[in-house]
Amino acid sequence: MASTQAPPTYLDRLSGDLDLIEADFLAILADSQIRNVDPNRRSDGIVYIGAAKWGWVPSTPVLESRRMELLGRVRDWEPLFRLLFPHPTPEVTKRLDGALALLRRWLERPRDKTVPATVDEAVDKVKKAVATLRKLGELLPADDWPVRVTVDTNMLLDDPDVAIYTSVLGRRYMVHLLPVVLRELDDKKLGGRTPELREAAKKADRRLKGLRTNGNVLRGVRVAGDVHAVFEHIEPKGDGLPNWLDLDVPDDRFVASTLLLQSRHPGSAIYAATRDINLQTKLAAVGLPFIEAS
Repeated sequence: MASTQAPPTYLDRLSGDLDLIEADFLAILADSQIRNVDPNRRSDGIVYIGAAKWGWVPSTPVLESRRMELLGRVRDWEPLFRLLFPHPTPEVTKRLDGALALLRRWLERPRDKTVPATVDEAVDKVKKAVATLRKLGELLPADDWPVRVTVDTNMLLDDPDVAIYTSVLGRRYMVHLLPVVLRELDDKKLGGRTPELREAAKKADRRLKGLRTNGNVLRGVRVAGDVHAVFEHIEPKGDGLPNWLDLDVPDDRFVASTLLLQSRHPGSAIYAATRDINLQTKLAAVGLPFIEAS
C-alpha cells in the first residue's frame, strides 16, 4: 500500500494555534490605545504609592468583542499546552505562568502596573511572551518511542492487527490499548447487537490476548517487525482535562485517555486510529491527530 503522510502532531497543532493567537493579538493591539492614568501626575499634594502609570483606553464594543473571543481561545489553548509539562521545574513554571498571565491579563485589561507607555512596547512584550512559549515547546524530552498510537474499538473490530498502520506512521511505533477499548470489546463479546459483531469482538479479543505469549503486555510486547503494543491500566481523571469531556461517555474517555498519554509522553507524537466521525471531531477539538488509513 502506498505511504500516506501522517497528520500534524499535537505539538504542531498547538504551535499553529499559537501563531494564530499571536496574529490576532497583534491586530487587537493595533486597534488599541494607551493613556497616562498616573494619579501622581496631578499636583494635589497627595502621593499614591504603587499606582499604575499607564492604562488601556476603553475599547469600542467591536474591539471588546474581539478581546473576549481571543481570551476564550487563549483559555482553551492553555490547559492543552500545559499537559505537555506534567512535571515542570520551577524555572519552566515561572516562564509558563508569566507568559500566559500576560496574554490573559492584556485581554481582560484590569488596571495594573504591567501596561507599558506605548502600544509598540506592548507589541514587543506580547511577541516575547509568545516566543517564550515556543521555546518551551523545544524543551520536551526525547522519547524512546517517537511515535505512539491509540486504537479505538471499531478499528479493532474491523481488523485486530495493530501492526497495519505502518503506511501512515512508519515502521516503528508503540500501540497503546486503552482500558475503555478493552472494556468495550469485552461487552460486545456477549452483548453485541448482532452475531457478526459478537464474533468480531471475540476475534479481536483472541488476537489481543495472544500478544501475552510475547511477553509482559503491561510493559510492552512485540507485535510484528518493529511495532510493539502495551495494555494500559491507568484510567483518566478530570484534573487538567477540558471540562466538556464527560468521562462516563466512552468516546470522551478515549479522548481523555489519549490526552493523558500525550502528557505522560510529551516528547512523542501521539496519534489516534479511528474512523468514527464523532470521535474524530472530539479529537480535533483538543488538537489530537487521528488516522484512519491502514
